[in-house]
Amino acid sequence: MPQNHAGTRPEQSTTPEPAVYLAGPGVFALDARAQGAQLVAACTRAGLRGLYPLDAALDPKVHAGPTALAAAIARTNMGLIRQSRAVIADLSPFRGPNVDDGTAFEIGYAHALGLPVFGYASTTTPMAAYPERVLASGESMSTVMLDNRTTLVDAHNMTVEDFGLPVNLMIATVLADSGTVFSSAQGAIMAAAAHLLT
Repeated sequence: MPQNHAGTRPEQSTTPEPAVYLAGPGVFALDARAQGAQLVAACTRAGLRGLYPLDAALDPKVHAGPTALAAAIARTNMGLIRQSRAVIADLSPFRGPNVDDGTAFEIGYAHALGLPVFGYASTTTPMAAYPERVLASGESMSTVMLDNRTTLVDAHNMTVEDFGLPVNLMIATVLADSGTVFSSAQGAIMAAAAHLLT
């Protein structure tokens, strides 16, 4: 079994249904709890136990201020990941063309623990290649010659990676199923179930 950076093993669930952590920016939605309940129910139907961050018992009143509460939330979410056998992550663009920062961290944390990560996008349109998504976000781009090849740059003269991937290569290359970004949460849940239950 993989070990984390501190040399301790992930806290694997002892229940019959493999636990999966449900990562994504949906926790910020006004109906976040309803969205979470739908994801957990979909996991249950697939034979998995969904762990949704907002289901953790955290009382904001017992923490001395927002910084302490933020630290408690981070510890709790990492604990849920350690209890899991996989992570199912919503990779939809969040406040720009990129994956939510917290979700990106959770993907990296899960990968460091040796857990498979199944990604999906809940957008209404298919995930385009990254440069197209940067352009669609309103960022102006141009091309320059760099190292004898045409390279995309943004308005800040920063190159825009173009590997034909829908998300940053550090995320795309660690996703299970050869980097597949499923078109729905259901697709990612079923892939996780097939991986964990067979």
